[in-house]
Amino acid sequence: MLAFVGAGIGALAGLLVDYLGAGTPAVVAGAAAGAVIPQFVLGAPGR
Repeated sequence: MLAFVGAGIGALAGLLVDYLGAGTPAVVAGAAAGAVIPQFVLGAPGR
């Protein structure tokens, strides 16, 4: 669940970067980063 929420927030951040001129891959990169980074920061679920 955390990955889905992080991906959504990352995609929104990617849209902002896309609007600033970085291009559409910024949306994909933001979603990927938003899905992966919280897993490392918060640790494994259930701990």
